[in-house]
Amino acid sequence: LKLVWLKFASVLSFKCQSRASCPCGHWVCDPVFAMAVNTGYVRESAVIPASLDTVWGLILPMNFKFSKQISQATREGDSGPLGACNVCYVDNTVQTVRVTEVSERLPNTRSIGMEYVASDPAMSYAARMDTIVLKAITCSEAPATYVEFSSDFSSDATMEVLEDSKFKKHEFFKDLSAFLKK
Repeated sequence: LKLVWLKFASVLSFKCQSRASCPCGHWVCDPVFAMAVNTGYVRESAVIPASLDTVWGLILPMNFKFSKQISQATREGDSGPLGACNVCYVDNTVQTVRVTEVSERLPNTRSIGMEYVASDPAMSYAARMDTIVLKAITCSEAPATYVEFSSDFSSDATMEVLEDSKFKKHEFFKDLSAFLKK
């Protein structure tokens, strides 16, 4: 009996290779259940020592002028906050990101959602959607903002891709904090 390990809700459980050959009949052995599991989610957060409006002013334009990893970012056309951005990294990777949602509805919360639509060189996975959520820290001696940066990858993303995304988010937060301290 071959076992395939699945990570689900931070708990490791197993699934039999084939339900037809599985004598246990448990729900974890159902192939439909196995297809529903997607471990390709990375969420990191940090508290940035600046007001919500200051941090939002750096995130919303999508120019990433605070990032040491990005050499240039330009918006395509004049479509307001929504639309496509071309992001050029210092390693000469160029990615096109489409901003799919922007929210300023709640008084102490801002968010932006985006999807990656093209990359040169090509990405090793089929799809990725990112969300950056900012929340004002309302009880502190100095202005501060809680920033949560999450990425939802297609199921073909490897653990190396997920780990790389985690560390790049940490760099994003460090660069943002350092830029605001200048």
